Amino acid sequence: MSTWAEVGDRCWVRRYDEWDLNVGVVVGERGAVLIDTRATTEQAEELREHLRELTDQPVRWVVNTHAHFDHVVGNSVFDQAEVLAHENAATAAKLTAQTFAVAKVIDLGDRRVELLHLGNAHTDGDVVVVVPDVDVYFVGDLIEESAPPSYGEDSFPLEWPDTIDRVIGLLSGTSKVVPGHGAVVDAEFVRDQAGDLGTVANTISGLHHGGTSLEQALAHTDDWPWPLEKLQDAIKRGYEALGTPRRPTLPLLGPG
Repeated sequence: MSTWAEVGDRCWVRRYDEWDLNVGVVVGERGAVLIDTRATTEQAEELREHLRELTDQPVRWVVNTHAHFDHVVGNSVFDQAEVLAHENAATAAKLTAQTFAVAKVIDLGDRRVELLHLGNAHTDGDVVVVVPDVDVYFVGDLIEESAPPSYGEDSFPLEWPDTIDRVIGLLSGTSKVVPGHGAVVDAEFVRDQAGDLGTVANTISGLHHGGTSLEQALAHTDDWPWPLEKLQDAIKRGYEALGTPRRPTLPLLGPG
């Protein structure tokens, strides 16, 4: 059974078996911030019961790290809370939420929580939740520990590495990084995964630049850091962004 793990002063994470999903909580004198709400209302009701193990403070804010169902469907259970999400995530998931474009601060009275959108990556509405006083970062599915990063039909494989570089620029040697799925990691893990994300982007771009067709790229087995079957949407999305590849130009032959 999952339990709460305190990753900093009044800052917890709980890793649920369903979807191997991480939920975060930050408590201040004005109330609690809940980060993601699970995949069903039944799971969210269980989460609400689990929150009583931590604090008597009410959940005044819910933050969705992005629009995917396993992170947002439970929102309705916390109907007394203000839901905060990036504007693109709110549109994609039809969320009733207060939205922002780049950054927003939640004032908990004795501490603050910062919400940052650093670029397109897993989706176009990913949010990094920063708890500055304890050097903790909830990054949603920008980083995954228990499986390869999830490239879906709404991902941005060519932009993802640059977005993670911006995350890395925030981290210190003691930062604790909570991924959307899997164990809490450190800055070194994030840097390593950023390198693999960069390899995927560079391989897609190289295949495209070399005139490789989409069909051939989808069957290309070399150079990938993760299994090819996990990268089919990444390749499709990359080619969609780059356009139809040009046919390779053959060198002109002079007179023999």
